[in-house]
Amino acid sequence: MLMDIEPFSLVDYPGHIVATVFFAGCNFRCGYCHNPALVNVEEKSQTSPRDIIEFLKTRKGLLDGVCLTGGEPIFSKDMFPLIKEIKELGFKVKLDTNGSNLDLLRAVAPYLDYIAMDIKCTPEKYDQLTGCKNSWEKVSKTMEWVKNSPIPYEFRTTVIPSWHNFDELQKIRNLLGEDTNWILQQFRQPPDGVLDKQTYEAYPDSWLRELGQKLGCKVRGIY
Repeated sequence: MLMDIEPFSLVDYPGHIVATVFFAGCNFRCGYCHNPALVNVEEKSQTSPRDIIEFLKTRKGLLDGVCLTGGEPIFSKDMFPLIKEIKELGFKVKLDTNGSNLDLLRAVAPYLDYIAMDIKCTPEKYDQLTGCKNSWEKVSKTMEWVKNSPIPYEFRTTVIPSWHNFDELQKIRNLLGEDTNWILQQFRQPPDGVLDKQTYEAYPDSWLRELGQKLGCKVRGIY
């Protein structure tokens, strides 16, 4: 379900000024998800595809592109017709995805300029973290496809002590390969809470910065 639009962002698409479009609904149930309202879909939509297109028409020459995020955008029936119209207006499109459906990603790939795909944790923990059976099997296929596609991409992992230690993150680096674009993201407990209503601790920024250097990763979200 299409939910809302943030008309201006400097952080959602590296190097670009964009509008960010939010979709509700997700097949994963990651406890530390900071957008629980977009997972459980308890709120009403604040916009429509037509409203978004009309807004973007007024931003031609002012915005570089649009970031599609969620939730998991790729499962929304609104996304495919919307993305076509966005491209027809001349905007770049970045997609945020959990990588759980390669067929849908392939279908929308001709309209994408950038893919940001989550790598949640090591393979053996994937089903537990996501609450989705055989999730790593699906994600690993998408991961390999993204690495070999001509579309610019990043993989990203939100790092928290309860799910990641150094050895596990090193294992993810080995799975991705040394030359892949992998971002480590700092976890910040949101004011309104996370999906499972728990309070999660974060690693110190200094530790995460040092870890990024050891693993050859950029680090995002540290002060």
